[in-house]
Amino acid sequence: MKICMLTTVHPPFDSRIFHKESKSLAKAGHSVTIVAPSDSKSKKTVEGINIATVELPSSKVLHPLTMLRVFREGLKQDCDVYHCHEPGSLFVCSILKLIKRKKLVYDAHEHYSLLIANDPIFPEILRKAIFYYCEKGEKILSSLFPNSIVTVDDVLGEKFRRLSKNVWILNNFPKIDLFQNIVVDKDPDNKTLIYVGGLSKDRGTMVIIHAFEKVLEKIPDAKLLFVGSYYDENFKKEVVEYYRSKKLEKSIYFTGKVPHSKVADYMNEANVAISVLQPNGRYELGISVKFYEYMLAGLPIVINNFEYMAQLANEFKSGIPVNSSNIKEISDAIVWLFEHPSEARKMGESGRSAAINNFNWGIIEKKLLNMYEDFKI
Repeated sequence: MKICMLTTVHPPFDSRIFHKESKSLAKAGHSVTIVAPSDSKSKKTVEGINIATVELPSSKVLHPLTMLRVFREGLKQDCDVYHCHEPGSLFVCSILKLIKRKKLVYDAHEHYSLLIANDPIFPEILRKAIFYYCEKGEKILSSLFPNSIVTVDDVLGEKFRRLSKNVWILNNFPKIDLFQNIVVDKDPDNKTLIYVGGLSKDRGTMVIIHAFEKVLEKIPDAKLLFVGSYYDENFKKEVVEYYRSKKLEKSIYFTGKVPHSKVADYMNEANVAISVLQPNGRYELGISVKFYEYMLAGLPIVINNFEYMAQLANEFKSGIPVNSSNIKEISDAIVWLFEHPSEARKMGESGRSAAINNFNWGIIEKKLLNMYEDFKI
């Protein structure tokens, strides 16, 4: 089967789109092409997957131009199925389906209406209206055009089951093979805290730094490692100015963006992980993929006390849920894990066992392939 993964927002080597779904489909013998925006227009083949990129405009305001460019490239594709990944590409692929009479999969792996409405480019006064029209548009398109709808959790699944009879829950679990070389027997004297993911205000970057400052008051030789890149240059400037003004350069390290295959190597350098997403109406509704990655890496986790994440942490005894805006509560949890290495190790082992048995991409891959088998093209 010929499959065109089409996105108007995600990069061509997105973790879910390229490293998970496309690789799984290609491994099963399908022909996969990814159409995505990038810094420049190009065509190449990477690990058996065709990549066709369109040039990304200089401003988010020009997103309609990105959609037009992606549409033109998508129109050129000789495929049996279009597999799209956000409302913008759903709109594009709905038109492509009408023109080319192909199958369509809508992969809704975010609460997109909230994500779009909260974008800083929109004035506060317009956000409710933007949310309403995005939600309405996504529901209308979802009820009319996709042959299958894919979501990443039961919350989104419930939303789309009201619109379609063919909804698949394909959780965004990590791939086990990326974590095969994890060091389970952590050095108890290592006092390194790690955060993996995008750096931004709503992902708690400054909150983590403030909490870590309190950790240093009790454990002066502790280290904090940020693995990931900034979403916003202004926020990056704010963070850099702050930790330099506080002379934290010898305690806090930033790797910048790293290859997907190298993330686990950095996790081996730490013995505690953290994710304290800030409440925004969207993060509270699901479980961060980083939580599963931390579990697979065998790390005890300081995690949000949002309902679903706290429930998972408590059920598998893999971490300590905290109020993500309470600096003292976060720092106390970090210190406790550093000072109780035996208990921390048990949490890490429990989380890793749960991830290997229940929360890995190998389980989801089978569902993905079954969905495509159902198309019977």
